[in-house]
Amino acid sequence: MNPMSTDNNPVLNHSALTHDFSDASFDDAQDMDFADSEMMGDIFLQALDGEPAPSTIQTSVDVSTQSSLGGQATHSPTSANPHFAVFTNPQGQFVAQDDSLIAQRPVFNGITSQPNPTFIPLLPIAKHKGTANRQLILDTETTGFEAQNGDRIIEVGIVEMINRRFTGEKLHVYINPKIEMGEEVIRVHGIHNVFLNDMPVFEQVGEAIYDFLQGAELIAHNAGFDMSFLQAEFARLGLPDINQTVTVTDSLAIAKRMFAGQRNTLDALVKRLNVGKQDRTFHGALLDAEILAEVYLAMTGGQVALAIDDDVGGGVGGATEHQRFSTTIKRFLASSDAEQAHLEWLNALKNNNPQLAENWASV
Repeated sequence: MNPMSTDNNPVLNHSALTHDFSDASFDDAQDMDFADSEMMGDIFLQALDGEPAPSTIQTSVDVSTQSSLGGQATHSPTSANPHFAVFTNPQGQFVAQDDSLIAQRPVFNGITSQPNPTFIPLLPIAKHKGTANRQLILDTETTGFEAQNGDRIIEVGIVEMINRRFTGEKLHVYINPKIEMGEEVIRVHGIHNVFLNDMPVFEQVGEAIYDFLQGAELIAHNAGFDMSFLQAEFARLGLPDINQTVTVTDSLAIAKRMFAGQRNTLDALVKRLNVGKQDRTFHGALLDAEILAEVYLAMTGGQVALAIDDDVGGGVGGATEHQRFSTTIKRFLASSDAEQAHLEWLNALKNNNPQLAENWASV
């Protein structure tokens, strides 16, 4: 859920990651994934009229009790969902999962409109942490737009690449924000309060997410939005500034440079670049991260490497290279008669076009 870019530089300046919708421009609105929603239309009409947006009206908010879009606190304690027992330590925190633990997760049926015991957070061990050229394409869904004004993360989705190739590693978690979302927000991402009530709170998953991110290049669409929310959540846990341990690339800033003056939402880029054909009726974080990975690869290097390699460091010196073909390509040589006929044609062309002959002579 990424409202707008804060910086045209794809490598973010982290000194300003807050958002004030009263400064929104129409161009920014076009680059929002949700500009076509009823809620966002109202916000931008107010912004253009000089009125404060709903997320900036409140001047004093208890971040533990209310979101910027009016959601009320549920005061939920740390989730004690019995389905999570095997995946947590005695303190209720989720542990990083090895392959055997991941194999115990049920298959998630994708339903987020009701309580759903088929979802268990996917929090893998960062087995490639420290590997060169490790990129994590991420997306978040949130309760609203203001990380510093009480809104919380409700979903994190991450896809890992090394040397621009997918490794197969993914991180996916839904989070109980401890506040109740309004219907206008639910209409955007399709994640309901009753579903999140059974999910872990950020205190239970935050350290596992933080560890998974370490040392990587993070790629997000309007990355300032996602990073402001992640930093706010990590700060609540007393963890060091995440911006000091990762680098960040904003794919929206890249798109704005490549396609200046055009709409650069993820949906628009999918159509323009002919990638990421998955259904995006709702804006789920993991789905959007997977699609963004294809968009990013298409914008920055052409071919999208969809196959998962056994050797994640393929290519020369760890870099991806084009396939070399063993078959020798045949050379076709013109006959002497064909060469003579071609020369005669060129001479006739020069005689009829003196200026053309002068241009040839200067080449």
